[in-house]
Amino acid sequence: MTAPADSRDPADPPARLVCVVSHTHWDREWYHGGERFAQRLTALIDALLGLPTGVLASTPFLLDGQAITLRDYLARRPGQRQPLQVALQTGQIEAGPWFVLGDNLIPSGEAIMRNLEAGRRVLAELGITAPPVAYCPDTFGHPAAMPFMARGFGLEVAVVWRGAGGAGGPHEDAFRWMAPNGASVLTCHLPPDGYEYGSALPTERGAADERWIRLRALFDARNRSGVVLLLNGADHHARQPDLEAALNTLQDAATAEVRIEATSLSQWAERLGVAVRDRSLPMVHGELRDSYGYTWTLGGTLATRAHQKRHNARLERGLLRDVEPWLALARLHDAPVRCRDARLGMEQLPDLLHHAWETLLSTHPHDTLCGCSIDAVARGMDQRQEQVADAGRGLRTAALQLVTGYDAVAARHKAMDFDWRRLVLRNRVARARGGVAVVDLVDVLGDVPVGPGSGSAPAPAMSPDAAPLNAAGWLMQSLRTRVGFHRRESPQHYPDNDLVRRQRTLVWVPPVPALGVSALNLADHAVIIPHALPEAVRVESTADECTIDNGTLRLSLRRGEGQWRMTLEHGMRTLEGVLSIESQQDVGDTYTPAPRGVPETLRAHRCAVIARGPLRGSVRLWWRSADRRVRLHTTLSLDADAHVLRCDVRGENRRRDHRLQLVWRTDVQAGDVYADAAFGPVHRGTVPRAAGDQRNSGHTLVETVPQGEPMHRWVAHATRERSVVMLSDGLAEYEVQPGRMALTLLRAVGELSRADLPERPGHAGWPSPVPEAQSQGVFEAQAGVLLTEGWSPSTLRAVHDAVDDLLLPLVGESWFDFTPPEATDSPLPWHRGGVALEGDALEASACTISSVDERAIMLRAINLADQDSVGAWVLPDDGPWLVTHCRLDEAPL
Repeated sequence: MTAPADSRDPADPPARLVCVVSHTHWDREWYHGGERFAQRLTALIDALLGLPTGVLASTPFLLDGQAITLRDYLARRPGQRQPLQVALQTGQIEAGPWFVLGDNLIPSGEAIMRNLEAGRRVLAELGITAPPVAYCPDTFGHPAAMPFMARGFGLEVAVVWRGAGGAGGPHEDAFRWMAPNGASVLTCHLPPDGYEYGSALPTERGAADERWIRLRALFDARNRSGVVLLLNGADHHARQPDLEAALNTLQDAATAEVRIEATSLSQWAERLGVAVRDRSLPMVHGELRDSYGYTWTLGGTLATRAHQKRHNARLERGLLRDVEPWLALARLHDAPVRCRDARLGMEQLPDLLHHAWETLLSTHPHDTLCGCSIDAVARGMDQRQEQVADAGRGLRTAALQLVTGYDAVAARHKAMDFDWRRLVLRNRVARARGGVAVVDLVDVLGDVPVGPGSGSAPAPAMSPDAAPLNAAGWLMQSLRTRVGFHRRESPQHYPDNDLVRRQRTLVWVPPVPALGVSALNLADHAVIIPHALPEAVRVESTADECTIDNGTLRLSLRRGEGQWRMTLEHGMRTLEGVLSIESQQDVGDTYTPAPRGVPETLRAHRCAVIARGPLRGSVRLWWRSADRRVRLHTTLSLDADAHVLRCDVRGENRRRDHRLQLVWRTDVQAGDVYADAAFGPVHRGTVPRAAGDQRNSGHTLVETVPQGEPMHRWVAHATRERSVVMLSDGLAEYEVQPGRMALTLLRAVGELSRADLPERPGHAGWPSPVPEAQSQGVFEAQAGVLLTEGWSPSTLRAVHDAVDDLLLPLVGESWFDFTPPEATDSPLPWHRGGVALEGDALEASACTISSVDERAIMLRAINLADQDSVGAWVLPDDGPWLVTHCRLDEAPL
């Protein structure tokens, strides 16, 4: 191991106490599937519990920083619950605070927080608490908000490795890390060899002398507190069997003033805190994403298996914005806690929500979510994601039925007229809004019986030339129609199965309450607000030209030299050739991109108008590569009153070893880059990195800095005068260069790890072919571009409103058997209001049911600005309400 250059202050104390923490780093799934590793985990914990009395007490063991290992073990060894619980409660074994050691850059801030929340829940089931340490020993970088999240759960110390130690430092093994809101944590930065630098300590004196010389050089160069953390373990390593003898030998090799002591992680954190209490430590702000030249950062996984990252973002958004608010709404309006007829109610829904989150979080470890695992692991992740999607749909339906008072049991006994004009709309953002809503109008064509005797029943049918569903007086636009089945279910009946016509339709609707629902009848003309109708979207087209204009943006397309080119206009701004698709060879592995050659620009060879207003104008372009192994189409849309050019992508990839990007050409050549990240935007600097940037800092480790950087929903390139904002629905990698913003649609590679890459010489993981990481077949994405003026808190507000309108539009569907709750005694329209958030620089992060008080809901807001901001949550009525300020973990302040 190599130590950095000595920068010790003479006043700094030498390392006096070396705390040896015996541990295993447990990648739950990676180069094997989860079951194989769980078998090894079972043997590892059994061996710990089988140690002679007192041995484990004198040399505690850390089961990494995650609690899911306890669940995995007890699922296979349920009879060992009592001895495991004793070992945990006495501090002989430690686990947590995380549910899983997840990636920290791709998930949302809420998902990272739910990871801590789920970890605490698992530990509480065993009657224990976690070490007070945000333990992140192998994560591929860390968000700026991590200190805030750690302190929000009472964790005052963090342990990190990758992401720090690059050219910008710090070079000490301890520093204070401050989040944008001012919260800070005492942070231990592991040496270049990471969490395994103390593994396999020797018992032979000569070898111990050599090891101590290297360790002491490292401590002298980096330690300033006098307390050192020496992690004894490595990936999937069991406890070192001769640990006691090794510690004695190392103590003999050390100088007399140094004490080598086996401790728990909790004991080390306490002693470090005491040692630095009155010391000045380096202060670090923002993200930790640069350990280039110090150790491998492995920041190139952002587009590996990109479809899973996109699916994850959509699932997170579904739970956060289309399940939890309705559970909170049911609680706000005193929906029944118990449903005696076996319907789902507030008695079961919180636990079912926790289960859905835990299933999703089980896909968040970096080897899983980052895509750097074998194909079997990726297939398992696909299955768990589908489980979460299915759970989310069920939770949403149950919560909305509670909110609306819909009784699925009673509905089966009522005579229904099946009126498709009865709509239930839901607003998934914390501001009241109306305008364009995307609704499914469901028209019942006839009953379709199932079971014995159903073969002789006449089949309902629909005429192929049936007129579109349309309500007189309402501004509507039909998008597509399909025929399928609709089932009304009840806990006491078989489903009622109907053949239906389902028409996806845009409807201009009056405002829906913030985080609330509205029911209206399209037969009711009194609801229409004529003066609020928008300027219609205008679409004009010929064989060689097409324009879409919504009064704010104008998109023009023209064919020339065998392909179509696009121009976007906004006021005095004109972006020529605004969109292109590029493919570049990439011979890297799942960890590290290795681009080669000049990118190929796909040809837009065909264009067709597919929506002509009045609420949406859309044009579709078909693209293909020269060898026709990459084909896709982009549907570009402008909605009435919208400020975003929307781009829906669907294609088929048959090319291997390449990266495919959607590229926006912009009118910003220089300026600041801001990106949406966990719990608020981050400033990423002003000058894009040069291609091939390498940072060695005198170390032997070499790794090229990848061009791609992480994003959540948006990234902006901004000057004082103008900004361009690129939006995405979950694809995680972007590039910003002068006049260019790129979003990676997919990255196709076939090896888990390669050793022959100049970008990263050596294997980052155990080599294995991963042909499914070539991303062959169909792919989809949704993106957009927003043109704004300058960059300010008001600009940020506009960006987040635009993101919400793109990714979380007003939605609804026909509830043809819906009647308002009897208690309201009111006809349609009917509204059930949630909570609204007021404040130009504030964004609602969560509106959900409390995890600690079954009567309460939890509201969380983010300050998007760099300075203090003022705002308020507005509750749906005057209460009385009891309001308590809390930490993130709901501990009252």
